[in-house]
Amino acid sequence: MHLKKLSFLTILLLSLGLAGCGSDNLDAVTSGSGDSSSGTDTTDTDSGDNGDSGGDTDNGSNEDSVYTASGNFTPKIIQRGQTFTFNYYLDKTPDAAIIYDIDIVGTAIQGTNQDYTISNASTLTFAKGSTTTSLTITTYQKDDIYDARTLSLTLTGNTGEPATINLLISGNVYLNDTGITTYSDGSSFDIQTQANDKYKQQDAAYGLDIIINSAATEPDTGDKKDDQKQLYKNAFDVNPSDSEYKGKAGFRFVKITNNGTPVVADSTSYECVTDEVTGLTWQVKGPQNIITHESKSAPDDPDVYTMADVQNYKASNFQYPWQASKLGTEGLGWYLGLNKAALDEGAEEGAHYANQACGYPNEGRNGSDVEGLTLTCSTGSYADEVNRLGVCGKTNWVIPSVEQLRSILNYNDVVDYSAITGIQNHALDNAFFDCKSTNNCVIEKNYITECFFVIDENDDVVLDINGNPTSHCVPLISDNPDPVYWTSNQVKSSEQLAWCVNLQTGSVNKCHKREYHRVLVVSSNVPTEFFTSITTTNDSAE
Repeated sequence: MHLKKLSFLTILLLSLGLAGCGSDNLDAVTSGSGDSSSGTDTTDTDSGDNGDSGGDTDNGSNEDSVYTASGNFTPKIIQRGQTFTFNYYLDKTPDAAIIYDIDIVGTAIQGTNQDYTISNASTLTFAKGSTTTSLTITTYQKDDIYDARTLSLTLTGNTGEPATINLLISGNVYLNDTGITTYSDGSSFDIQTQANDKYKQQDAAYGLDIIINSAATEPDTGDKKDDQKQLYKNAFDVNPSDSEYKGKAGFRFVKITNNGTPVVADSTSYECVTDEVTGLTWQVKGPQNIITHESKSAPDDPDVYTMADVQNYKASNFQYPWQASKLGTEGLGWYLGLNKAALDEGAEEGAHYANQACGYPNEGRNGSDVEGLTLTCSTGSYADEVNRLGVCGKTNWVIPSVEQLRSILNYNDVVDYSAITGIQNHALDNAFFDCKSTNNCVIEKNYITECFFVIDENDDVVLDINGNPTSHCVPLISDNPDPVYWTSNQVKSSEQLAWCVNLQTGSVNKCHKREYHRVLVVSSNVPTEFFTSITTTNDSAE
């Protein structure tokens, strides 16, 4: 893979799937973008004033002196090196100058040698007789800027509510390489050096893998190792037994605690992993959890499912049908409800928040609905719950796009379909993603619950007091792993399908949204307001 430095917007479009399947989540800025009336503010002025808008006029006695301004206040992303113009409009022609104060906040730094300059830094003025005014923001290329930077402009008149436009100035972000550091001569695929001139320009000769992998051999052609590169890794970074380990080949991972603090690579006290190359943060799955089902004493009794660990809602073996989340894409989805049993009907504490496929933590809840979130077994509900909990200090968790999920796969570790039988390997780095390195839980050992009729010594089914068959349910371990994980991208040709990724083979497949698969959630440095908030409805239920 050739090493390419891409703009933040390009990465964002790829990572959110906007270039492929799925709905548009962001309004990207282009130079001289058009405006629409999506934000308003009002001011009033005395028509006899000399242009100072400081004097208020009684709205009831002189309605002609009250003006309403409007503009497009949808959050915008500005790529570095672009110019963005914000246009503001009055609802009628003013007899005197109308002035709006501008308040600027954010992480972006103003200056020609910094992130941006602005044509109007303190006030925005409608000239006498003009219903249109504007301000222009010019951004600048900076090679040493990694993260995107925020910029919020609040416009305030004499009356009415202030109006704010949120902007994001892009940073410089890299794409992950494939992880492949070996060469092929056409028959063998694990050669450490390039075979001959006939096989030049292979993946292993280009990109982050060759630049930062100390074990790689200098190629006869392609990129050269360069310790001046921003993402270069030293011998400590590529040693799995060292506390500074970053990951294999070109990957650069850092463990993060639940309060957002980075920790060393050999720590077992972490909840998330940040990818320093792409800037994405991933929630790590929890150890496998067992869900039991209590036997019914009567057919009308509610189902009661219980998690062995009532707090381990992120268990790697839990599976979900596909459904949109509040920060995800719109579209048809499926869900499976949780227990309908109330605690006063015999359900144990914590049992109310599970079913045969997944579960949720029970603290701070009243029934299955809290803070407007209706809990179900679905990918959307899972992402909403992670945001409610503020995992690792973030509240913009989403189901990953195809490109996001593929970005953390090491294609040097994928397994061919012909040799997949009995193999439990996957293409994620075990040191970071595999349940805190306690076991290989990402895809193997799929727990299921199975129920049996109770048989007496005469091989007859035992009946309860109502004459119904008595059943007994126990957790079992399936020998069949589930390496398939959901993405947020829907298949455009069918609203019933969404794209899923096989972590064993690295393949991208079409899955029916009603199927049950596993899920990882991802968070970027894009603030929540830059996503389109979607109110989801349960389109179909099982």
